[in-house]
Amino acid sequence: MSVLPIVSQQLSEAGYSVAALEEQSLKYLAFEGDTVLGFVLSFPDTGSLIEHWRSHSQQILKAAQFGLRRAEAKSWNAYLILLSAEPADYAGSVTLSAIEEDLTGTRKIARAGISVEEDARGALLPLLAIQNAPQLDAVDMAAEIRLRTTELPVELVDAFVGAASDSAILQMLEAGQ
Repeated sequence: MSVLPIVSQQLSEAGYSVAALEEQSLKYLAFEGDTVLGFVLSFPDTGSLIEHWRSHSQQILKAAQFGLRRAEAKSWNAYLILLSAEPADYAGSVTLSAIEEDLTGTRKIARAGISVEEDARGALLPLLAIQNAPQLDAVDMAAEIRLRTTELPVELVDAFVGAASDSAILQMLEAGQ
């Protein structure tokens, strides 16, 4: 089963334009955002991915060469996403890592064991917006300023955090020099 429909939905929800394409019986997705573009290929198993990724990517890039030239700066941020439905063994995982490190032509994301929505989301994380905003506690800014300004006169810091006028703070600074 191809995960392309799942990936297409997730990329669309992330704001990318996505198109399902076929080039000489090779089915793949093309996607484009404001700063990123790329292609997604799905393989039934890791062995097939390892064996065919290079020839398939060359075929796709050749078909898209004119569009990539028109994309100008965006083409420097082109991705090739290679997904395998079956999990990889240790040797396959090592090879997938080596594929990702090959930056020839495009950046690459190569993952195995992608069969459900959660797996696809994990593989696409470099392309998706941050999922969880950090939770920050409230900060007592006056106390924080006092803590970080230990080398300034206490009266000056008190005037600053106490909302003294700019001219009063300036006079204090001039008097201290």
